[in-house]
Amino acid sequence: MKQYINPILTACSLLALLTTIYFQNERINQFKVEVKTLQSTTDSLRDENFINHVWIDRYELTLDHLQQVNPKAALQFVNFMNHETE
Repeated sequence: MKQYINPILTACSLLALLTTIYFQNERINQFKVEVKTLQSTTDSLRDENFINHVWIDRYELTLDHLQQVNPKAALQFVNFMNHETE
């Protein structure tokens, strides 16, 4: 009987190891899909952030120009933006 226990234990251990490896590979594949999705989301957010930053820069340049051309209108613009658009 002892001669059969060792091969059975080896086979069961091997089966447990292979099962664990299989499920770990499944988890790794799920994580790879999640990482790709997160990278896509991150890239999209970076693009949106860049677009918004460009718009802010345009407003700042326009306000600087307005302050040089018509300081009273620039002051009205700043006051309106700071107090009326909350």
